[in-house]
Amino acid sequence: MGRILREGKRTVTVAMDHGIVGMIKGIENLDATITEIIDGGADALLVNPGVAKRFSEKISGKAGLIVTIPWDERYVEAAVRLGAEAVKTTYFGPIPLTIDSPILERFSAVGRGCDNWGVPYMAEVVPTDPKGRMIADVELIAKAARIGFEAGADIVKTSYAGTPDLYREAVKACPAPIVVLGGPRMDRDVDVLKIAREAVDAGAVGAAVGRNVWQHRSPAKMTRALVQIVHEGAKVDDAAKGLA
Repeated sequence: MGRILREGKRTVTVAMDHGIVGMIKGIENLDATITEIIDGGADALLVNPGVAKRFSEKISGKAGLIVTIPWDERYVEAAVRLGAEAVKTTYFGPIPLTIDSPILERFSAVGRGCDNWGVPYMAEVVPTDPKGRMIADVELIAKAARIGFEAGADIVKTSYAGTPDLYREAVKACPAPIVVLGGPRMDRDVDVLKIAREAVDAGAVGAAVGRNVWQHRSPAKMTRALVQIVHEGAKVDDAAKGLA
């Protein structure tokens, strides 16, 4: 965990596992983008197995490596052999889950696999509506975070609830550290920084941001701005000055 949650036990993780669905603008040139993100001071990169296989040596020693895997504990060993410091699974869907839901067993199986290999488990658990859109409902977000913890996650990635006071309720409901996700590309840089600032103020240990970093005109500058927010306690306006 010390390679993911670094200075002050906080993290700026850049999520780059979106390419599994095909080419997405901003990650066409992974080599160049990874270089920028590392130069910006990211604590960890979140990638798929293929990216880990190709770029683990480039990342090693400069940032933590989190590998996204399917809900199958057999993939934990494969991720560890690729150099993963943590593994992550993803669930976007209805919350809460029923006690007999097969999804719970999948979460738990990966958690057991991570325990067996001594590698931290990040569970991304995000409540969505029937059309797959994220729901900014604090009760559902709190339940989602708690599901991740109860299933064995060492760190939970979930969505923002809209205000620090609301998000604080989700943080309280989850004994495991929480990182806030960045979500879809936002029109204004300050909105990205605002979510990170407010989530940390509410007790989150950091942010795991993807498109709002590598689709930015300068991934290095946006990463650096998030580092200022999460690790240095910067105000949003002050961190945003470096993006000009």
